[in-house]
Parts: sequence; C-alpha cells; structure tokens
Amino acid sequence: YGNAVDAYCRALRYREEAWDGRKKAKGNGSSSSDEKVELMTVEDLTCQRQLIETCVLIAEALLACPEGEDVVCDLDDNNDDEEERAKVSSSGAAAAAAQPKKSNVKVLVPSKERKNFIQSYYEMAREGLEELLYRMGKMKGANIDIGDEKRDIGYCVMMVVGIGNAMEAEK
Repeated sequence: YGNAVDAYCRALRYREEAWDGRKKAKGNGSSSSDEKVELMTVEDLTCQRQLIETCVLIAEALLACPEGEDVVCDLDDNNDDEEERAKVSSSGAAAAAAQPKKSNVKVLVPSKERKNFIQSYYEMAREGLEELLYRMGKMKGANIDIGDEKRDIGYCVMMVVGIGNAMEAEK
C-alpha cells in the first residue's frame, strides 16, 4: 500500500496544478464564494472531482496500511548510484555480499503520524467536495446540463463518506 500512497501523492501534484490552472485561466485566484460560481462548466466539475478523488485514494491507501508500522515505498532502480553498481559488477558477488546493503525503501509516513495524514487528506477531500456540490447546485439552478458528471460526483460523495466511516471505525 505504501507504493500506492507514493503514486497517488505524485499524481496529486498534477491534479492540483490542473485545478489551479483552471481557476487562474478564469481569473479565480482567490476563494470567495462569488467567484466560485464562475467555474461553471462540466470540465471544471470533472477537474475538481478528480482532485478530490486523488485525496480520497491517498486516504484509502493509508487506511489500508498496517497500523503501528511506518508507511514505506520501494525505491526504484534509478535511485541507485551508478558507481556502486559498477563496483558490484566488476568485483563479483563475494565483494557485493561483503558490502552493507542499502535500504531500498523510503519512509513516507511514520506510524505515529499515519492517522493525522489520513485526517488531513480526508479534510481536503471533504472541503473540496462541499465546494464541488455547491458549484454543481448552482449549475443545476442555472439549467446547465452536467450530463454523466452527476453520476461521477455521486460516486465521489460515496468515496468521501466511505473514508469518514472507515476512520470512525478505526477509532
């Protein structure tokens, strides 16, 4: 699950950039409620929903990690030192076995902070969802067709509720 947390955290940056880009493109750099109404396209809803879903996926992956253990991910082979690999290949397996092994994992979240991280990503998702539902309601009120996005937002609501319930059950 640690590798999933790592992948989702990497994706989160791109989702945030996409959402911020949409807001800036429409001149909505601030967060006052009057300006939120201007982001009233299906594409705006989709972009924000995907950001919320990414926060939920991070929280779900953190919840799935064993309690009491650090959340770790594997380091990829690109992080290895080229010189170290050259030494191993030229000196043979016996010399490689004599060298201390480098850790191939990276601690993403220490075990004692896991619940705080889950709570943080849940709060980000919940706050984004409130804004998304407000915008969706304004669009429906203005008779703007949102098509299948309504169904996708419904699934997103269930994902956020599921995280809230899972957090409550873990207490």
